[in-house]
Amino acid sequence: MKKIIFILLLAMMPFAARAASQQDSLWNAGVECYANDDFSGALECFRALEDQGYSSAELYYNMGNTYFKMSGYIAYAVLYYERALKLDPSYKDARANLDFAHQFTLDKIEKVPEFVLVTWFKSFRETLSSDGWAYVALASLVLVAILLLAFRFGRSMAIRKLSFVFAIIVAIFMLLSVIFSFGLRSEILGTDGAIVINPVSSVKSSPNASGKSLFIIHEGTKVTILEELGEWNKVELSDGRQGWILKREIETI
Repeated sequence: MKKIIFILLLAMMPFAARAASQQDSLWNAGVECYANDDFSGALECFRALEDQGYSSAELYYNMGNTYFKMSGYIAYAVLYYERALKLDPSYKDARANLDFAHQFTLDKIEKVPEFVLVTWFKSFRETLSSDGWAYVALASLVLVAILLLAFRFGRSMAIRKLSFVFAIIVAIFMLLSVIFSFGLRSEILGTDGAIVINPVSSVKSSPNASGKSLFIIHEGTKVTILEELGEWNKVELSDGRQGWILKREIETI
């Protein structure tokens, strides 16, 4: 059985190498097109990468930049900056470009105020990506092991006490790192965030065309999907307003 698996892996290696080479070619071609102001060509290359199942914060960031340079695609620029930040919340360039792109959207919606500790907690968590916090957790685990060895074999009581105290502190930080990593990972896999891609959308009181129009939102506005029913989604804005919008008028982050 092991022989069969080994043979299959060997047989798949040329295909994997060819796919990686093709992705590199598409990436380089897209970057070159962008540098030459051929934004349609750059987008074609980047979208081909996306269609192949490749995803990364860098790819989405570049797609956001490309859409931003193309007239009439501000909603998609916002969408791809959001996708880049979803994969890597610590991506400062994507954050800065997203804030800049928001200046070109029509809706200026105030967020519901958060408790200051919640805001601080989220900001601290977003200093690293999910993988980054996972690496921190692993490094902390190694450090805890070293400190416990120092506690066990320390020559003096002072060293043993100090090692034990620091082991507890590092263990707590390790636990927080694991929580941050899993929390960000669940957000990456989540599909509750979306961007309005329709130029003008009417948010209804019920999931049907005859429902009362509660308010109007425009392309580039971010919403949270609360519920799905047929061709409608119940969404919530950052200021707390809720209503129903057609699925085709929003794109999941």
